[in-house]
Amino acid sequence: MVELSPQSPFRDPLPFKQGRASLTENQPEYISAIMPHQGQETALSAVLKKVHDLSLPPAGQSSANKHLRLLWAGRGTYFLVGEKPPDRALARVASLVDQSDGWCSLSLDGEDAAEVLARLSPLDLRLKVFKPGNTARSELQHMMALYLRTRSGFEIMVMRSFAHSALHHLKEAMTSVAAQNRIAG
Repeated sequence: MVELSPQSPFRDPLPFKQGRASLTENQPEYISAIMPHQGQETALSAVLKKVHDLSLPPAGQSSANKHLRLLWAGRGTYFLVGEKPPDRALARVASLVDQSDGWCSLSLDGEDAAEVLARLSPLDLRLKVFKPGNTARSELQHMMALYLRTRSGFEIMVMRSFAHSALHHLKEAMTSVAAQNRIAG
């Protein structure tokens, strides 16, 4: 019998460090889209609290516990990310879709992380505007991405088919920021 083993969607080796920014692969075991049925947001929030000890975050926010994060991922859509799949009880009040093989995740950390993303995203991701726990769905260069601000930088999720392009553009922007910082002295 053939045994398959998971492979990274990124062709280039990681981690990658350039100047005051570092990039690492951060692939969670499960990524599940949760879309509340019409008029069921309150019920979904109650079920999430009961089965996962998470609250339904408002637009642009996230909630977390030891094993899971719940990210606002766009109008009427949340991503449950982490070590466990969604509890089946959620299916009574929401549509659940496994996205684990469809998305990949990178962590961009360091003092220059926001400056790197300023070259690739139209969002203002500076710490004074985009605080830890904030999420946004926007573009990364020419690809759609989901951003989560963490204490040390960002988690960036893109569709798996965009992994190589996203990595290329992030590494290019990191190299540019590091070079400009060296020139500035």
